[in-house]
Amino acid sequence: MKTLITVTLSMFCLLHVSLSQPWTEMTTGVTTPLTSVSNYDNLNAWMCGDNGVVLRSTNNGYNLSNVSGNGLPSNISLVNIYGISVSTALTAGFVGSITYVYRTSNSGANWNLVFTQPNGFINGIWFNGPLNGFMTGDPVGGRWSLWKTTNGGTNWDSTGMFLAQQNGELGWNNSLYRNGNETWFGTDKARIYHSSTGSAPWEIQSTGANTNIYTIWVKNNAPFIGYAGGDSLSKTTNNGSVWIIQPIGGTGSITGFAYFIYMNFLWHIRSDNKIYATSGSSSWYVQYTAPAGNFTHLTIIRPEFMYTVGNLFAVRNNGGVSRYYYFAEGISIVSSEIPENYLLGQNYPNPFNPVTNIGFRIIDFGLVRLTIYDALGNSIASLVNQQLQPGSYEAAWDASAYPSGVYYYKMEVGSFTETKKMILLK
Repeated sequence: MKTLITVTLSMFCLLHVSLSQPWTEMTTGVTTPLTSVSNYDNLNAWMCGDNGVVLRSTNNGYNLSNVSGNGLPSNISLVNIYGISVSTALTAGFVGSITYVYRTSNSGANWNLVFTQPNGFINGIWFNGPLNGFMTGDPVGGRWSLWKTTNGGTNWDSTGMFLAQQNGELGWNNSLYRNGNETWFGTDKARIYHSSTGSAPWEIQSTGANTNIYTIWVKNNAPFIGYAGGDSLSKTTNNGSVWIIQPIGGTGSITGFAYFIYMNFLWHIRSDNKIYATSGSSSWYVQYTAPAGNFTHLTIIRPEFMYTVGNLFAVRNNGGVSRYYYFAEGISIVSSEIPENYLLGQNYPNPFNPVTNIGFRIIDFGLVRLTIYDALGNSIASLVNQQLQPGSYEAAWDASAYPSGVYYYKMEVGSFTETKKMILLK
């Protein structure tokens, strides 16, 4: 079933519920409606839309490359995309009543047709690793169009994938989510289909008054906690046996949902120009309002990246893209310029009471650890323990709970290690 979608991109910023403007607009060079965005690893993203448009970012969202054409017809309306890697992606769309799926393995330099179906409409594509994939589409001939691949999407097979259509039901593009072989996809009849294997048998999960399910997100371990967005937002805490509608703000259809589980932070978009957010323990609020156009899709944070930092991308129906970079509370980015060398700065103020700031620079993407030690060498606090992009950062330490004295802080990233001394004076 066809829908229109829009995207918005954002700059690096502190992840905190009180942030007023964490999103930044990107330059796309297109005005065509964008319908789908797929983050490969929370840092690299693929986007698609009408007129065969495909955009790609490989540098943390600083720039978008247009990789349209090269085998993609200019008259195809692309409705979903999935990035398998920084160089490999599949995108599905339609011309008239015929659906098509194209694949690239060389970063969009060439697109090859790998699937076509008359009277079909492919709604979603998902891969577990580089080879094994699943694809769902609207029913054709009374059965849902469900397919699998074991060779990276070059060939597709529907053996053992039978699921009968009921009451004329249809699906929605981008309404597909997978954790391993656990598979969920939404419909327009107040139901979600779920399979623990990605094939028959399928169970029907009722979403009650939430009739149209446009987006699904599910936690990556049992018991499965999940959200389903459509006419409203529904939540399950028992593997989907019961979906309960949640109180949220705004109006219009929910077409995208994201959850950064490490910080218990949630986002959703509606068919308007706003991005909504919550810390999970407070009410939803408008975090960003786009300058023009309405949002159509939002990055789905994949199960394997639920605990790592990265980018959210949101697309809009006017070719707009917004970007947001999220990381742990208490860390802020000073500059996204890539430094010439690693550096651990001297804390300031020093001596301090009770809060001090520690600046540091990193030149490569990787795991960064910034640890506080007491005078005896005991680790007493961890300020940073996560993967970060190259740039200059600052972390704050609140020593209210500690006595006056000499303390040390140590940064470790790759082969770089440095330790410095600081004085807490109360």
